[in-house]
Amino acid sequence: MSTTMASRGDFIVQRILLGNKAALFAVIFGVALSIGSPYFLTASNLGSLLDQIVVISIVAFGFTFLLGAGEIDLSITGVVPLVGVISAKSMTEFGFPAWAAVLVGIVVGALCGLINAAIVNLFELPAFIVTFAAGAVYIGITYVITNLVPVSQLPPAFVAIGQGRVGVISVATLILIPVFALFVVVSRSTVFAQHLIAMAVSPQAVRVAGISIPWMRVRLFTIAGACYGFASVLLTARSASAQISAGSTLLLLVVAAVVIGGTPLLGGKIAMVGTLFGCLVIGMISNGMNLLGVNANFQIIWQGLLILLALFIDVNSTKLAARMAKRRMMRTRVEI
Repeated sequence: MSTTMASRGDFIVQRILLGNKAALFAVIFGVALSIGSPYFLTASNLGSLLDQIVVISIVAFGFTFLLGAGEIDLSITGVVPLVGVISAKSMTEFGFPAWAAVLVGIVVGALCGLINAAIVNLFELPAFIVTFAAGAVYIGITYVITNLVPVSQLPPAFVAIGQGRVGVISVATLILIPVFALFVVVSRSTVFAQHLIAMAVSPQAVRVAGISIPWMRVRLFTIAGACYGFASVLLTARSASAQISAGSTLLLLVVAAVVIGGTPLLGGKIAMVGTLFGCLVIGMISNGMNLLGVNANFQIIWQGLLILLALFIDVNSTKLAARMAKRRMMRTRVEI
């Protein structure tokens, strides 16, 4: 009887350890912050929190596909400022309407992803080297285009995309909802997503099945680039200017959010819902430090340490769950 109860207890703990830990972290942070600050659960702060995670979430959705397929893209920090500058200049210098500037941003981002994939395929180089170098090139192009001067004086219709609100909810947050739904559907219901996972688990089997990995890589990097482009447009609209340093910390935050969300660094799984909760955790860390009055000079240090702690818990809880499963199996054999 006691053995059965112990097995059942192990099973429950194991399910918790293998479940959506990002959601668990979000609940823990939420309870801690609601105790630590009376302002955390106010409608205006929760609306602000959601607004903070829009940009990182849209970048992270594309990055989740990349990581799930066992690929990596380090050019985010170069693509985001480049797209922001080009979309802003399309309005200030060429008179494009706001909707066209948004489209330009998405296309430029997608084009950067396409170039990254083409170089990886053509020269058969590791993606992390190609995208690292490409990111530096994109930053350099941004410097040349702007001469290190931010682009401002953007049209009100464009700024409203990033700063407009419907009650306490921002327009950007309302945009995030259908984008998230689209990525969840694609990740769970399409052959494309299954092929991405197979690329990480068994690329040889993918080739034997007649699936072109270079073509899959082109589609994958182009989608991710389009996400960076769209996120950059929203960031530019929210800032009401295109900054040459925009997105400089995005890569660290996105990798942390996707991994905390349950998509492994080596691929083989796409946890899109987990990614959203991972972004929420990252946003709560930043929001919480502001509410608790943490010195701005120390916020990045604390942010990095908390992300490391979350990653440590995530990795070790998975190992603990595996050990518990093995122990439960051995206990069952003894009973038989």
